[in-house]
Amino acid sequence: MKKYTLLLVATLIVFATTVVLTFAITSKLNNYKVKKEEIVLLLDAEARLGNLWEWVPFFGPGDEIMENKRELEDKADLYYNSAVKNGVILFSIVVAYLILISLVYGKKEYRNQAIGLSFVMAAMCFLYLGLQSPFLEIQAFKDDVTATLPITDEFEFTGTVEGRVYFLYQNKSVLELIKLLYMGGNYFVAIIILIFSIVFPTVKLLTSSMVFFAPGSRYSKQAVTVIDKLGKWSMADVFVSSVFLAYFSFANMNVGVDTGASTLIGLYFFVAFVVFSIGSGRFLKNTVIEASKRRSEADSIPA
Repeated sequence: MKKYTLLLVATLIVFATTVVLTFAITSKLNNYKVKKEEIVLLLDAEARLGNLWEWVPFFGPGDEIMENKRELEDKADLYYNSAVKNGVILFSIVVAYLILISLVYGKKEYRNQAIGLSFVMAAMCFLYLGLQSPFLEIQAFKDDVTATLPITDEFEFTGTVEGRVYFLYQNKSVLELIKLLYMGGNYFVAIIILIFSIVFPTVKLLTSSMVFFAPGSRYSKQAVTVIDKLGKWSMADVFVSSVFLAYFSFANMNVGVDTGASTLIGLYFFVAFVVFSIGSGRFLKNTVIEASKRRSEADSIPA
């Protein structure tokens, strides 16, 4: 057990740091989302277009509303940028942890087991953030909405609602996407994404951990087979999510309305999880093979 002391201590430190930074990142991203939703509520199409004062030239509240919008945007950007900084710090700590374990255990006979466990830990650091953090932002809006209202046969009133008007805004994480699909009656797609995004990754990481902790057990080879099969589907949820979100984005496009979609930090957390999870698989088979060889050598030694 002493040979794994450094691995254990480093892992505990990384785990504790991950918990603290995850709480900070989640809190800041929630605040970011709240501020963005306040902006959308302030600039909601139904509220702005239905307010008669908005159409009055020079006296309308457009300038004041846009000033409030800018203040909320500044606050939202501060929260998001701070969350990104915390994410970069977490990623740097995890990479430093992997480098340390690789350097210390790289030339030892049980290197595959130690380094493999460190990659499993690295993947676990980003699984929750990859599922909980927003990964896509979709919006439909129009700046300076102009409309003409016929008063009589000879007179028309043309007015403009100054500034941005929002018709649609969505900020979703994988978990929120699953809930949205389920509540919308798309049960099959919701279940598919649930299985590929949560069930498969969790089973894969837990099974990998068990194999690394007990590579010489009689169930380790079967576990590796299961992990290999799950690994083939590791990016299927990303594909399904991308197809749905692309459809969702284009389905809400209207003539004369600007639309936009941007990726958020949750996508990069999920990619980090996938990369580290794939990295752990590189050492998994070697760990089981080495354990089998040691067991065979031990059995061949006369009592």
